[in-house]
Amino acid sequence: MATVSHASDQSDRPLLTAEGRAKLEAELKDLVEVQRPMIADDIHEAKEAGDISESSAYEHAKNEQARIEGRIRELTELLNKAGTLELTTDASVVRIGSSVDVRTSAGTERHFTIVSTHEADPKRGYISTESPVGSALVGKKVGDKVDVSTPNGVVTYNVLKIH
Repeated sequence: MATVSHASDQSDRPLLTAEGRAKLEAELKDLVEVQRPMIADDIHEAKEAGDISESSAYEHAKNEQARIEGRIRELTELLNKAGTLELTTDASVVRIGSSVDVRTSAGTERHFTIVSTHEADPKRGYISTESPVGSALVGKKVGDKVDVSTPNGVVTYNVLKIH
């Protein structure tokens, strides 16, 4: 369960859990403090090695530098713009930040945590509010059932517990 920690209008602001924000901040720190200096060294070494017009090492380093700088800009913008969610004790309805236990129509029990697109990691059970399952679960209560179209057909999810 989550509430926005900032009082201003959040309608177009991405929302991050505290854990998700910390993970993105750590990635940004690594890019700025570790990867950026390493790629600068690689570029410097490639330049000193001679003719850079035909140097694949130089070309690779410049492409990597562009990727790193792009990701730094993306993360900086996201972290500056995003609101942070705080956990609450209200487990009455599924919302961003909620963890939810469900049972599928096949009888399989699953555990999901509903997060923003930027934090989604389906392998770990972190699903986006924009994913078919995540968007279907948002707003549901214990006992509710939702049908979700998947590539393998429609799957019904029964909400067992929200925490």
